[in-house]
Amino acid sequence: MLCALLLFPTGCGTSGVALPDEATLSGVLAREGYRIVWSDEFDGNTLDTSKWRAGYDGNVRRAGYYETTPDTLFLQDGNLVIRTHYKENGAYGAGWYTSWVESAINKGHAPKTEDYQGFNAKYGYFEVRCKVPASIGIWSAFWLMPDEGVGMTADDLPGTGSDGVEIDVMESPWFYQKGKDKQELNVHVLHADGYQNTKSDRSATYRVPDMATEFHTYGVMWTETEYVFYVDGKETWRSVHTVDGKNLGVSQVKEYLLLTVEVAGQDPENPGRVRNQNGEWEDFWCGNPDRNDKSKVYDFVIDYVRVYQKG
Repeated sequence: MLCALLLFPTGCGTSGVALPDEATLSGVLAREGYRIVWSDEFDGNTLDTSKWRAGYDGNVRRAGYYETTPDTLFLQDGNLVIRTHYKENGAYGAGWYTSWVESAINKGHAPKTEDYQGFNAKYGYFEVRCKVPASIGIWSAFWLMPDEGVGMTADDLPGTGSDGVEIDVMESPWFYQKGKDKQELNVHVLHADGYQNTKSDRSATYRVPDMATEFHTYGVMWTETEYVFYVDGKETWRSVHTVDGKNLGVSQVKEYLLLTVEVAGQDPENPGRVRNQNGEWEDFWCGNPDRNDKSKVYDFVIDYVRVYQKG
């Protein structure tokens, strides 16, 4: 399922925080005895469907149509490409088309089969190496989710993240701003019990120079007691998921991986705007995708995804 990424507009309009000078990740991995237990280097000709399940054809998410056609989701030059483009004569009507992939394993929409194994894990270091689309109102993300979502079932335990947390490792929604120092920003976010600000914790926004034209790595070290985030091997944030002085705790359940693209808007007929709680229209905070050149394509390019665990 493609669950509700909630982004925080607070802090927008700034240039973000500079990345730390020292890269420390390799030392941590070596010292703690981490090794790769699962990965996809995307070196083949087609998506490895034993590892990934592609998004539904015809699904609508915000202002985007989702499809798995070979011009929207494909492998090229050792990379996975999730392309977002405007189709005047698209299969589901005129609008913005994109895709996503996930490694979910559950009894509902993504059961394990002989052909599809998927992947989920509890604890470890999870990393993506990617380039993001430089586009207004179109943003990419690498994140982890528990099988039952966050605050979506009657079995959800209130006031804690121990039963699963949405872990947003990389999100890139700031290209609606003017100036590269205000566009090239990444944020790490944690959501438990739902998507209100009272249940979510976020890092500062970090500037990642040339994040749309050069590859960068984004990762999270998830242990039993905390989350530690990295960009290009440099530690950017530590959290035990504290909101308003209350420790919601670290996820203690297996979670799966997602690589997604979002298109800002209420629906494909209303890009760049959304109804508020009063039913009134307002601008979507990260911009209107129709401000982009509709003759161009906007690619989320993923070189690899790797998962490390101890042992």
